[in-house]
Amino acid sequence: MRSITLRLGAAFLLLAVLCVGLMGYLTNLSVDRDFREYVERLVALYTQQAADDLGRLYVRDEGWEDVQGEVSDLAKLRVRRLVVADSSGVIVGDSGGLWLGESAEELGLHGGTPIMVSDQEMGAVYSLLPPGAGAGGDLEIPGFLGTDAAGEDFFADVADSVRVAVLVVTAAALVTGAVLVVQIARPIQSLIKGARHVAAGDLSYRTAVKTKSELGDLAESFNVMASSLERAEQSRRRLNADIAHELRTPVTIIEGTVDGILDGVFDADREHLASIKEQTALLTRLTHDLRDLSLAESGQLTLDLAPSDITDLLRRKLSQVEVRAREKDISLELNAPDGLPHVAIDSMRIEQVVANLVDNAIRHTSAGGTVRVSAEEAPGGAGGPDQQHSVVLSVSDTGKGIAAEHLPHIFDRFYRVDASRSKDEGGAGLGLAIVKQIVVAHGGRAWAESEPGTGSTFFVSLPVAVTPTA
Repeated sequence: MRSITLRLGAAFLLLAVLCVGLMGYLTNLSVDRDFREYVERLVALYTQQAADDLGRLYVRDEGWEDVQGEVSDLAKLRVRRLVVADSSGVIVGDSGGLWLGESAEELGLHGGTPIMVSDQEMGAVYSLLPPGAGAGGDLEIPGFLGTDAAGEDFFADVADSVRVAVLVVTAAALVTGAVLVVQIARPIQSLIKGARHVAAGDLSYRTAVKTKSELGDLAESFNVMASSLERAEQSRRRLNADIAHELRTPVTIIEGTVDGILDGVFDADREHLASIKEQTALLTRLTHDLRDLSLAESGQLTLDLAPSDITDLLRRKLSQVEVRAREKDISLELNAPDGLPHVAIDSMRIEQVVANLVDNAIRHTSAGGTVRVSAEEAPGGAGGPDQQHSVVLSVSDTGKGIAAEHLPHIFDRFYRVDASRSKDEGGAGLGLAIVKQIVVAHGGRAWAESEPGTGSTFFVSLPVAVTPTA
């Protein structure tokens, strides 16, 4: 039995039968006990009333001479057999007319109700079932109630009622169980179907489970997982396409130049060799960038952390790009005061971050513009309770800026704001992705702000190095 529907249905059926059967059994026991207790109380009350009547008879007649007639009348009135014994235990009255003159003790009559006259016991009365009313027709004493015809009818009616109730409750339990089985099994079957679609490569499939139970949460989690897988697959495909595109251009240039030289179309001069060298350098850089990005995203990027002076690092990097900025008639400004707290960084990796940001700013700034690099301390909690004590670097340019719809994606790999730009103008689209991953690996964060037409500012927050306490 592999189907969860059949398993749940069988479990509900078994549970319903067991519970309802147990309920019927316990109900019968309870009714039988309560009914017998009721009869016992009723018999006790009846016998006590008979004893009171016989006591008055004894006082009136000053003895038991006429007790037989009175006992017969009382028995007819109460539909019971009454047996009266005098103070010596001899039976002086029997509505059945069978035991007169015999000893109550020898007949096994015990526990009779005393007949009291002036606080003296003048005899005892016993209330029995009528002759032939007991099981098998035997006469029965008060200690054993037996089952008279009325009792038999009562218990038969109770048993019928219990059986009807058991059938009704069983049917209701089965209907309820069937509804619950469907409510439980249907979402699970939908999830199984969804899992098969996803396993077959259909990452766009979503389950349509609408319930507020844990199964609904599971279905929602499944849909979230499917969406994440779909985005990851789309990203992988874009990545493969972007890598193929980025590699194709330099490889094509190299191949074309080499073929031209071999065919005698080009001379193997300095200009064409320099072109080949430039493209191989581009391939090398692209390969290194992809390797660094892959290591950073997988958490395997090795960092040699040490407390460092961020102001010295910024001065050193700006001096290295000063010539390039001057060639484009771009002003470089540094606003980083001395005495900033040291940051725990891998200097080589953070230099790579600064180089990428400054290179990006210079690339997107027109002649006569300005690239401004700043650093300032950000105390813990200044930007909110979760903000740690850090140093924030910023690189601003006076370029065209970035539209708001592009800002959430500029740190994605191979993402270009202007897809029509050439690689010489726009880069391979990996620089900012590498910046973000390196910064995140340091426990910091990177973000950007921009106003189209006025320029952009890129921010990097790096945690301050913890100073050991003495």
